[in-house]
Amino acid sequence: MIKRVIFDIDNTLIDWKTEYNDKVREVLEEFNEKREEAEIKKLQEALNEYENYYLTFNLDKMVEFVRKYTDVNYSKEIIQRILDMWGTCVPQEYPIENIDTLKYLKDKYELVILTDWFLKPQLNRLNLLKIDKFFSEIYTAENFKRKPNKEAFIQAMGEYKPEECIMIGDSYERDIIGATNCGLYTIWYRGKKEMCESLNPKVVVIEELSELKDIL
Repeated sequence: MIKRVIFDIDNTLIDWKTEYNDKVREVLEEFNEKREEAEIKKLQEALNEYENYYLTFNLDKMVEFVRKYTDVNYSKEIIQRILDMWGTCVPQEYPIENIDTLKYLKDKYELVILTDWFLKPQLNRLNLLKIDKFFSEIYTAENFKRKPNKEAFIQAMGEYKPEECIMIGDSYERDIIGATNCGLYTIWYRGKKEMCESLNPKVVVIEELSELKDIL
């Protein structure tokens, strides 16, 4: 019996938009850092590549990584400011269907979040969309190894058993495989049904979050 529903954020609860790259430019201008377009793209790339080299999220390590990756001595304040600005990146309107779905699920289950990112910007995004109230806990990769590592899912399960939890996310490798390996039920958001039929037929695939009302 499912008791806890675990949600991913990026490209699941909140779509990832290209405005993240725009925020990098804004911050550099704010700090009067005049950079060529190639350098700006290299900084954007470094921030995205960090998680491919580290299993946890730490600001000091990220700053060090960015400096080595770009060969530019960006200050800690600049990187922190970019992260804060990314915490403002949300759609102008959040789908009412998603809100209705979260209300429905909240009445039946405990809802929590498991995200491969820093807490502050993610929490701010949830606050801006007014959906933070639906979640009792937010588990981030600042305190434990990110998905698909087992440690992440153990944290997100809390005191519940694996068979009492279900993971909902858009990444097959991180959200679905990671959770399945820990014994959780899984729902692949905007996944590939044909892929599941051959590799993991137990995975449920949905195209819209509103479909959860017919499943859970």
